[in-house]
Amino acid sequence: MLYPNDADANAVRAFLAPALTKAGFQIVDPGGFEDFTVDYSAQIRAFKDAGVEIINSFALPPDFAAFWRQAAQQRLTNSVKIAQVAKTGLFPSDIEAMGSLGINLSSAAYWHKDMPYKSPLTGQGAGDLAKLYESESNKQWVQSLGSSLALFDVGVAALSAASDPTDRAAIAKSIASLKTDTIGGVVDFTSGPVPNVASGPILGTQWVKGAGKWPVDYVMTENATDPKVPVNNKLIPYGK
Repeated sequence: MLYPNDADANAVRAFLAPALTKAGFQIVDPGGFEDFTVDYSAQIRAFKDAGVEIINSFALPPDFAAFWRQAAQQRLTNSVKIAQVAKTGLFPSDIEAMGSLGINLSSAAYWHKDMPYKSPLTGQGAGDLAKLYESESNKQWVQSLGSSLALFDVGVAALSAASDPTDRAAIAKSIASLKTDTIGGVVDFTSGPVPNVASGPILGTQWVKGAGKWPVDYVMTENATDPKVPVNNKLIPYGK
């Protein structure tokens, strides 16, 4: 685990590490580090000494890039089978900035253009939205497209369900009992995990060398949290 000493990483450390241990994984956690650390020799040494084959990171993009370049220099990357990154890896620019070292990094998607859902507000499918964005902006699609439109899907549904869409209390009440379709799938505020929170899928993905217009492609490799999303790529081991 490559986790900084910040709120996000400490929360993940508190809940994910025990779950992975229960699942049979051996956890190697060198401890939290401060954001914008420049020397990762201690972490790399700990990973190499333990024979680590899977790295899970919640480091900021510049921090992970610095760590990964140093890991390559010290040949840690040669033995890593899976490098799964969060925060880093959300956007293609993060991966492109690392050059060849970014290829085959694993990530996790909260929205993907291959999702089989449509926006009830615009009628667009996920793929349609991604294609439109690319054609109009001449930039590669990004995950935030779908989550942004889903927010409007939910907002309009909440206003429509409210007894009085001009009354704050009525809108709040409608959100608390809301279950609606979006371009990212069903958003259900009635099912938890805590009151007034709707959770969505986290899908296994990987950044691979682009086969078309873009330098990298973002492909689906796992769909345990939403089996309706098609998986059309096998996870490629990072170290060769």
